[in-house]
Amino acid sequence: MEKIKTTITVVVPVHNGGKTLEAVLDPLGKELSGGDELVVVDDRSDDRSREIATLFGATVISSSGSPGAAGARNTGALAAAGEWVLFVDSDAVAPPGWRDMLQQRIDHGSSAVQATYSPVGAGKHAATFYKNFYYYYTFTRRISSEYITGCGTFFFAVERSLFLELNGFDDRIPGATVEDADFAARLVGAGGKILMAPEIEVYHLREYTFSELMRYEWNMMRSKILYLLRRSRDHAVPSVSMATPVEMLPVLCGAACVWLIPVGLTAYAAGCLWGIWLGAAGFLILTAVHAGFWLASVREAGMRGLIASLITLPDLMLIVPAVVSGVIMHLTGRKY
Repeated sequence: MEKIKTTITVVVPVHNGGKTLEAVLDPLGKELSGGDELVVVDDRSDDRSREIATLFGATVISSSGSPGAAGARNTGALAAAGEWVLFVDSDAVAPPGWRDMLQQRIDHGSSAVQATYSPVGAGKHAATFYKNFYYYYTFTRRISSEYITGCGTFFFAVERSLFLELNGFDDRIPGATVEDADFAARLVGAGGKILMAPEIEVYHLREYTFSELMRYEWNMMRSKILYLLRRSRDHAVPSVSMATPVEMLPVLCGAACVWLIPVGLTAYAAGCLWGIWLGAAGFLILTAVHAGFWLASVREAGMRGLIASLITLPDLMLIVPAVVSGVIMHLTGRKY
């Protein structure tokens, strides 16, 4: 006797995503089961997004919420008929077999299911590889538990009834920053569980230059600090990453130790001999906590991976000043 599948509504929010939408919708539509549906929420696009979505059999609706991904996702969830809602970004390509793999995870008994990024990044730029591989490495190497405290809406499935009970994503959060972390914290705080599905590897089509990546990381870190400073007590453990604070210790340690290098070298240049030891200590600690990621990057992508490894340094150096900037913004009355 064939097991009855859970009905799923796939919600794809889009704003001028015509360049990638076809590649995203095609593998989604091919694997939908009876009772499933594909909904594209147009968030005020002025390109061919609506036309492309219609061509691939999606139901197209207009976002009725605040501008941005959070409002568009909420609109899609409200219109959904499925028992579960699967949110997929308009630049995230699901792998073959995604429907059956997701069903197996749903049958596990969790409240939500989170996929991971593919280790392969789009294009040839090292910054794009770094961003994708960092997520992949964190999901598959740093996270040791089956259940996680965060979520990433590039491919995130959740029980529709629970999503609506929690009032969905907070559409007061601008852009695509920490609306997923905020929702995950409320879900876990309400007793829900987010199951990691590392076998569902999603190919991300977004490409970054180095400067674009640094701007993204700066804005993301400031948003995380503002979120932590305003969060309610009914939330669970702060969710600023898929990994727990303990699992993210290499990053936190690296963010502090990376500054020992320029400080030590500056002190040494000023005639303080202890500066060289301070800089050396910072370099050794940084190497110790990030050697695994660097080696994995090189094994995965060779020279591109080696160049990507070097991006770790400016990325880590952004964290402290971004945190300070976020605190100042909070103290001057900024909440989002």
